[in-house]
Amino acid sequence: MDNVTHAALGIAAGIAVHRRGGSVSAAAVAALLAAEAPDLDVFLRSAADPLEAFRWHRHFTHSFAFMPVWALLSAWLTALFFRRRHNVGWRELFLPGLVGALTHLLCDGCTSYGTMLLWPFTETRYAWDCLPIVDLLATLPLLVLAVMAWRRHSPRLATYALLWFGAYASLGVWQHARAERSVRTWLAQRNIEPERLAVKPTISNLFLWRAIWLNDGRWQVAALRNLPFTSTRLIVGESRAAWSANSVGNPPAYSEGAHVIADFSRFTGGWNSYDTQPGAILVGDIRFAMLPTSSKPLWSVRCAPGGSLAEATLVMDRGLQDGDLARFGALLSGSDSRFIEIK
Repeated sequence: MDNVTHAALGIAAGIAVHRRGGSVSAAAVAALLAAEAPDLDVFLRSAADPLEAFRWHRHFTHSFAFMPVWALLSAWLTALFFRRRHNVGWRELFLPGLVGALTHLLCDGCTSYGTMLLWPFTETRYAWDCLPIVDLLATLPLLVLAVMAWRRHSPRLATYALLWFGAYASLGVWQHARAERSVRTWLAQRNIEPERLAVKPTISNLFLWRAIWLNDGRWQVAALRNLPFTSTRLIVGESRAAWSANSVGNPPAYSEGAHVIADFSRFTGGWNSYDTQPGAILVGDIRFAMLPTSSKPLWSVRCAPGGSLAEATLVMDRGLQDGDLARFGALLSGSDSRFIEIK
């Protein structure tokens, strides 16, 4: 989730659990710091390793096991800052710091990227696919209530902020279930039994969803317009070949290039697309694209047949093409004439 949302959730959670008679501002700051701290993993990167940032993002820093570390560091730093004015000790700020860190982990788990909540016991990435990475409808009311709670020293307003976000996430869970059920119904009507299927929200809304499924060695994507209490509508989008260990042009087994692809596959969970370029192959993450109907991944690894690390590069493709915003608007509004109703 975006850092503004993390900050607002942390502030609200810290104020809601602050010690009665203690400093509301200190509790809010401790929780705010702890709510932002897990994203310090962005500094774990290496110019020599194209996947270093992918490997460590939402890794151990986003685990339940690491929460006490963030809580302790945030409580200690905040106590140092507030000691002279409020005589605040780190012990009374540990709980606000702990719940601040917890809000970050749970919030990120609601998105589609995947979060290692149970590290070091497992490196499974949990992604509940019920909230977009950025959603103004979720964030703005939360932010307003959190700021008001801080200014008025009001745990009640802080609780309202948390309840709003929890209710919005619950709506996302319900919408996700409806969207997935609809696309499974549509596939069953066409006697398609997908090997894998996922449904993910698109940016800043819970009404337009991206569906991806694997069938006969190809990924197919589709856009789903899923308004509450109405029939779901669908547009079949692009398709792309799925990568496998037998794909033409793969680097030699046990080469550095093969290791890069294996590392990338652990991050993607095996949602790998396959494409070719002159003298190289592209292994992409089919889960994410600029448009829900597009099969062009936001990020891929490019590997040459030689298999050397120098020939393996990370390819980022987050640019909007001419007309993409208008196309997204037509999908979101439902004005795209390609929509068909799922019955």
